[in-house]
Amino acid sequence: MHKHSRQALSDGITPLGAALEEIADAIESAVEDDAELDIATALTTEPEAIELAALTDRLITHCKTLAVGLGEIPLAQRSTRAVGALRDWSDLASAGPEADTRHEEANNPAYARMLALIARSMLKALREHRSPRAFVGRTALPPIAPGQGDQ
Repeated sequence: MHKHSRQALSDGITPLGAALEEIADAIESAVEDDAELDIATALTTEPEAIELAALTDRLITHCKTLAVGLGEIPLAQRSTRAVGALRDWSDLASAGPEADTRHEEANNPAYARMLALIARSMLKALREHRSPRAFVGRTALPPIAPGQGDQ
């Protein structure tokens, strides 16, 4: 068992902590890449029944995982996209494919596409939250007068 001094623990991230942080980032990136691939598959292909069932299961898992990530964002910091995606997921998850008469079974391509659209919105919202766009403006210049920018 390793002995840690109080000073090492109070200084913040230890070398082990930094390594774990890097690993977590790599795992998070891989999960997002997998979700992105499944989203693209659901929106651009028509897989056979067995593959569609597996894809639907993976999309449900992606939605659950992404919903947890969005849920960690404080309410005041959630974008409109994040709020909408969480609402859509909540509505769909509470109904389920068996309760929704439009989607009688999980082997319905429309249900998989709906999951993919929700997962895509969640993924975009998470990425937007992590790397907000910098303000691009004319900070050293006066505002543009109406009609001045139409030239």
